[in-house]
Amino acid sequence: MTAVASIADAAVARLCAAGCSRDDARRDVGVLARSILQWSLADWLARSSTEAPADFATILDALVVRRARHEPVAYLLGEKEFYGRPYRVTRHTLIPRSETEGLVDVTLAWLRERVEGAPRPAHVVDVGTGSGCIAITLALETATSGAMISATDISADALDTARENALRLGADTVHFYLGHLLADVVLPVDVIVSNPPYVPSLDRPSMQPDVTEYEPPTALFGGDDGLDVIRQLIPEARRSLAAGGALIMEVGISQADAIAGLLEAAGFAGVERHADLQGIARVIVAHL
Repeated sequence: MTAVASIADAAVARLCAAGCSRDDARRDVGVLARSILQWSLADWLARSSTEAPADFATILDALVVRRARHEPVAYLLGEKEFYGRPYRVTRHTLIPRSETEGLVDVTLAWLRERVEGAPRPAHVVDVGTGSGCIAITLALETATSGAMISATDISADALDTARENALRLGADTVHFYLGHLLADVVLPVDVIVSNPPYVPSLDRPSMQPDVTEYEPPTALFGGDDGLDVIRQLIPEARRSLAAGGALIMEVGISQADAIAGLLEAAGFAGVERHADLQGIARVIVAHL
């Protein structure tokens, strides 16, 4: 008998030989193995010493070979959890990250404050939607408010994935538009929310190959200082927002001051900064 745990231990050793730390290798192999077996963590703890199914070793080995080449686990599995829901991801979409859940939290708080006395439901646009995780989460979390959610992206492949996620998760009211920034979205807009490409291109040589070799560069890099797309978005947002509207963006480490200056120069009346759990300013809210 070959136990599941024995096959997993051999896979961990292969990833360690490829340069992974033992902790990372054990975590990644555990996630991959449980996905293959359709086991929960409790199943793994209770059943990993049992005999492995006939095809388990072959399937796991193929995934470990790809992981050893730095392909992200999310792409190997084809999905990533965001805000408690599973989103399909592909090489055309950025992998959702926990920092972006903070962007959603801030946007939801803004929308809750707006509800009282608002003349109509809010119109929200997610610029650069990728997998659709921001727009779909906002649609599902505000379903009773009647908010209208739109989303744009320059990648037709990414929008196909976003539409698929919306249908699968029950957010078929989201409107998707192909194009740059606000594309052909109906104006005016009450909230523009975006996780734009903000990584400085100059940082690319020092980044992990998991990111630079696999995730779409147009969703990551924003020019030498990371602000190229943000410089384009700010004036367009200023022209497109309704009175009292807001632009809410995720930003990179040490970028908040520069972006606040751009927003104030464009005529936004107030700028708020929201820190993540490490105390880093990660979300900026700019009010008209």
